[in-house]
Amino acid sequence: MPQEQTAPPPTGHTQTSDLMRQRLRADACIRTHVIAAMGFGLIPSAVVDIVVISGIETKMIRDLAGLYGLSVPHRLVAYKLLLSLIGGVGVIYFSNKMEAALKGLPLVGYALYYGAFSITGGAAVYAVGKTFQKHYETGETFLESGNDVVRAYFKSKFREGKQFVPSLLGPTRLPAAGV
Repeated sequence: MPQEQTAPPPTGHTQTSDLMRQRLRADACIRTHVIAAMGFGLIPSAVVDIVVISGIETKMIRDLAGLYGLSVPHRLVAYKLLLSLIGGVGVIYFSNKMEAALKGLPLVGYALYYGAFSITGGAAVYAVGKTFQKHYETGETFLESGNDVVRAYFKSKFREGKQFVPSLLGPTRLPAAGV
């Protein structure tokens, strides 16, 4: 009678491959939510934009938790949303000042204004996604780090997000001269 063969225990290589696949799925999840935020960033209302982006971030946090097979840290999500809304007050102030400055540029000014909000919203979602990705990959310990550590990481990911977001738009091609 032949013996049943069992799979060998996971090796370091297998665990690394699984982690890489999980990270790729998390990166794709973040990218999807960043694209959604960029689209909603074109809504001509800073208040609506902030509320919608907070909703996108909450859904992304939930989706990332599911990818890692972990629970959603409700207390941390509520804290994050509160910070988003409080931070949104500054965005509203900035948006009013920016809108007034750009109104003098017909059409182009409005395009620049809403484009900037689209990029900023996408970068914020990227930073939140990367922060929670790190939290889940560290066994749900990263957000328990000191506020300065989390804030510095978030800021670095926000800067990274401002570079990442335009890459999602693809190469910008200007028409050739005389065409």
